[in-house]
Amino acid sequence: MMLRIVGSMAVAAALLLGMSQDALGGNTAAARKQVESSLQVSGTITIAPDGSVQSHTLDPAAPLGEHLTRFVDGTVAKWRFEPVLVNGKTVTAKVPMHLRLIAKSAGDGKSSVSIASTYFGSSGALAETDEPRSKKLQPPRFPTDALYMGGKGTVYLIVQVARDGTVANVDAEQVNLRVLGNTREMDRLRKSLTDAAVRAAKGWTFTVPTTGEGARENAWLVRVPVDFMISDDGHKPGRRTGWDTYIPGPRNTSMPWAEDKLRTASSPDALPDNGIYPLRQGATLLTAPAS
Repeated sequence: MMLRIVGSMAVAAALLLGMSQDALGGNTAAARKQVESSLQVSGTITIAPDGSVQSHTLDPAAPLGEHLTRFVDGTVAKWRFEPVLVNGKTVTAKVPMHLRLIAKSAGDGKSSVSIASTYFGSSGALAETDEPRSKKLQPPRFPTDALYMGGKGTVYLIVQVARDGTVANVDAEQVNLRVLGNTREMDRLRKSLTDAAVRAAKGWTFTVPTTGEGARENAWLVRVPVDFMISDDGHKPGRRTGWDTYIPGPRNTSMPWAEDKLRTASSPDALPDNGIYPLRQGATLLTAPAS
């Protein structure tokens, strides 16, 4: 599952989002332009043997509305995939689909929406023993300095799982913040959250694949989102639904042990709210998500 780290705001902490322009510094305006409103939409997609889209479904509970539903339906229908192979033969494959829609200001009170990233899970034909699974994932401690500043955000970790199930390497691929500050403050928050997540991840253990195509590999790469949240009363906040506003961090692909596969992997922020996700997806999209 996604690791949700909840910090209590019993102490008086100033949320960066609420600070004044003067307090944050002159480069806050540039940071504000990076703010995105996003919506995660789940569903399924059926890929024909030639890589075209045979059909798809969207979660009816997603707050899309008629206009956005038409946009997503029309875009997905035009996608092309690398044909899915099973035992060396192309097949019709139905896989879970996760999309992240991004809304940005287009001026004059208008906004533009695009499908910014995608993630396609494995088909139901895979056994549980075909992919790495979490065994013991002790959550990190909420960093005190980040808690004091109201440093909410999500750290997307890339974890290299060794054959004995331990963590051989780990690093943050991206850190998205839900508070706004100047460049120095946001860099500090991203580093603090990253350090806490990486430190905890080094002690994690996994169950490694014993069947399937990857069973003989020397190591496996998985993505693990770690969500740092804040509660005013000590209670765990509910799962976020609807549109979510955040400041996306730069994507880090400079990991010698994962570089080659990261270059062809999509952005991590289309991942749903829970799960341990193999870097290798269940389907490979050949056409870019359209605006």
